[in-house]
Amino acid sequence: MEVRTVCFVGHASSGKTALAEALLKRGGYEAKFDFTPEAKSRGHSVDLGVGSLAQGEKLLQILDTPGFSEFVEEVYKALWASETAVLVVNAEKGVEVHTEKAWELIRKFKKPALVVVNRLDLPNADFFKAVESIRTMLPGRFAFLQIPILEGGKFVGYVDLIENKALYADKRKGEIPPNLQGTTAAEREKLLEILAEANDELMMRFLEGQEISADEIRRAVREALRHRLFSPIVCTSVATGLGVDAFMELLQSATPAFTPPQGEKFIAQAFNLFSDQYLGRLAFLKIFGGRLSEGDTIINVNTGAQERVKEILRFHGDKTEKVPEAQAGEIIALAKLSDCKLGETFAADATAQPLLWTEFPKPVFARAVTPETQADDEKMSSALKEIASLKATLDFYRDNVTHEAILAGLGDIHLNVFVERLKNRYGVSVKMHRPHVPYKETILKVAHGQYKHKKQSGGRGQYGEAHLRLEPIPGKTYEFVDEVKGGVIPKEFIPAVEKGVLEAMQQGILAGYPMTDIRVAVYYGSYHEVDSNEISFKIAGAHAFRLAAQAAQPALMEPIYKVTIWTPSEFTGDIISNLNGKRGRILGMGMDEGSTDGHVKIDKIEAEVPLAEMLDYALELKSITQGRATFQMEFLRYQVVTSEKLAEELLKREGKTLAKPTAQ
Repeated sequence: MEVRTVCFVGHASSGKTALAEALLKRGGYEAKFDFTPEAKSRGHSVDLGVGSLAQGEKLLQILDTPGFSEFVEEVYKALWASETAVLVVNAEKGVEVHTEKAWELIRKFKKPALVVVNRLDLPNADFFKAVESIRTMLPGRFAFLQIPILEGGKFVGYVDLIENKALYADKRKGEIPPNLQGTTAAEREKLLEILAEANDELMMRFLEGQEISADEIRRAVREALRHRLFSPIVCTSVATGLGVDAFMELLQSATPAFTPPQGEKFIAQAFNLFSDQYLGRLAFLKIFGGRLSEGDTIINVNTGAQERVKEILRFHGDKTEKVPEAQAGEIIALAKLSDCKLGETFAADATAQPLLWTEFPKPVFARAVTPETQADDEKMSSALKEIASLKATLDFYRDNVTHEAILAGLGDIHLNVFVERLKNRYGVSVKMHRPHVPYKETILKVAHGQYKHKKQSGGRGQYGEAHLRLEPIPGKTYEFVDEVKGGVIPKEFIPAVEKGVLEAMQQGILAGYPMTDIRVAVYYGSYHEVDSNEISFKIAGAHAFRLAAQAAQPALMEPIYKVTIWTPSEFTGDIISNLNGKRGRILGMGMDEGSTDGHVKIDKIEAEVPLAEMLDYALELKSITQGRATFQMEFLRYQVVTSEKLAEELLKREGKTLAKPTAQ
């Protein structure tokens, strides 16, 4: 069987999902791609949709992706598993924000691509204006295979540039309308010129003005598309069905099929994970070699775990079909694999090497989550861990400084979808709010502190004395040094002193944040042969530390992040101005590599910015650039807040006041 996989990408409301469903319908499946409650409530895709249809000895697999950039993970996965990309463009709106992002990723993954100008039934549809935006804003070479025919402003047919004929909705063929003859001749010339560049024989005949047959053009289109020499443009309207059959034929005949390696054993990769209400946790595998049959035992090459294949599922949108076996190139789903993670490789042979996997954007927008009820509290963490384990761009963790439960993703819409899924799928309701900043505290100078803990309440008492010296050690977190001489503190009680120090460091001096970058030396003390014990020296160590820390010029430390922003050049000035207002320090700026071809110039800006100023940056950057810029953040270091006024202001945001210790 000839197997090919295509993925549909593009901006929301371009009609990707409707087009994918129309193709499935022609394959005999009345199916829906957006079947989850979250997709239904929003009216758009939020997950990767998987569908397939067989026609004779050809299997066409379709991956449908969401049209909002916050769900870009699904585009990464779809492109990874596809042989060809289909960029779907709304005929009313032309190139939009996510159209640009999707095209950028198509080029990054080096995939052959077709362009579909869709929804030509819309009242303000303008095919030529949409194509102009494609040719102006997207790098690459584009050529028409079809030109729409309008009568009374309605899409009634199209000119097939390969056949050089007009085709109408009622299936009749005819001559090209006079008003399109000039455009058709010019665009057909461009098409043949591009095709001739890849074929010497075709080039000679083209230059000599010889007639080139429709079959020769089709073969040349197939070859040029496979080598990514150009992207064909076609037109469709799912509402009227016009162009859909021709588009399906183009996919089956012109796009490259999967080419399996010869003689290889079974090997596949889990490129998508999904939790189904009835089937449980599903791993979608793209088979890259060999065959898989029901009952086979396969090995997770990454973990060494063996898995028995109980059933093999083929997806058709919201419909599933059990198949006895699957071959190289196919996308299948397996249920109940033990703790399968994205990107893991499965093989028949334990000695197989893991397949390469891709890198995804990291979460940049975090919110603290709190359960609404006690019952929600009991289930929240496990449910969110399960949800986050299915996505590469979603993370759930508990901050070890603020102790808040944090859900992080690519934006507010992204997080809202999964909070809604948490309720729909697991029955857990949570609230989200801005997280607290995980500040820390440190000291800026050397200081000493001593404390004698003495307690007598009848019978055996408590006694322990410790003298400590604190020194700042920037960037080294913590050191504890035993400088006691002469046995004034017995060796067995030194660990208790350190334990007290560590507990005091966790409680902080200024605002209750943990302290860091400090060397603590215990150098003197005293003990009592009867009353000294571990608890006494622990208390002495903690009090001595606090006294020394108060005298050591304690200071607030804030987390600093490296921020990298990719933006169209027209927004660069506004972004830099905004970063300066966030106490940011610009590290560098220049044109991003690959931003060429005379199209939209993309600038890359690097800066250091305090985390306190970045908690809502995903929303701010979207507003500043109309959603056209993207960014990533990476933790760099903790940095002392040198201004007491600024420290007070930062803590006020956190609902805290700055303590002002007095030197002892």
